[in-house]
Amino acid sequence: MSEIALDFGAVLRSWRQHRRMSQLQLSSHSGISQRHISFLETGRSQPSRAMVIALSESLDVPLRERNALLQSAGFHAVYAEQGLDDQAIGIFKDALQATLDHHEPYPAMVLDGRWNMAMANQAALNFFSLFVDPFEALARMGNPTEFQVVRLCMSDLGLKPYIRNWHELVVTFLQRARKALIVNPNDPLLPVLIQEILEHPDAEEHWRQPTWTAPPAPVVSMLMEKDGERFALFTMLAHFGAAQHVTIEELSVETFYPADATTKRLLTALANA
Repeated sequence: MSEIALDFGAVLRSWRQHRRMSQLQLSSHSGISQRHISFLETGRSQPSRAMVIALSESLDVPLRERNALLQSAGFHAVYAEQGLDDQAIGIFKDALQATLDHHEPYPAMVLDGRWNMAMANQAALNFFSLFVDPFEALARMGNPTEFQVVRLCMSDLGLKPYIRNWHELVVTFLQRARKALIVNPNDPLLPVLIQEILEHPDAEEHWRQPTWTAPPAPVVSMLMEKDGERFALFTMLAHFGAAQHVTIEELSVETFYPADATTKRLLTALANA
């Protein structure tokens, strides 16, 4: 019995249990017999590459973790992970830029898998610069390399002093982090972010108890104010379905819309300044 087979079996069983699926249910979804799944989990059988992919798809395993599952079974990773600047996905980056440009004069940005701003339109850069220079603020905060958008909104050195519905906004970050952890329980940094939010001096005690039954707000709202000018916005977050590339699967596009006529006027004026 090889160590690789044992590793694969343990990882497979962990994902199956996390998805709350029995071996019989996984068999029904994947077309692989329940007996063979049992043998895979105990290490009595080793999977083929196609079988690993079929099981991963049935368990809705994120692409990054599918690569890890393939490697645990002795196969090479098959899902690419080039950065946005890589020529191999240049056409995709151009499409993202066109999406951002089309959203002018309203802010829009592309977030990577760690909620860092990977791309932004000019409206987003202009808007956030009304309050702080994001890059200077991150430098003052010690240049965190992960979850920069969240940490900018949570820090007194960043956007927090200007966010009038700070508690409401941070709760949405907490909910998103908790849901992301359900999707990928192997992510080592999401628990760190969740704990950081819960331990913030202005966090509320009831945040420690997830409220999965409470209906979520239809959109995320952001109220910001500086020098007597108040901006009311709501955001929409779009992900890319059926992606076969790690980087693309983890990206999201966050678009901001004015929630009232005053904000619409201010954003339009900012674009024309």
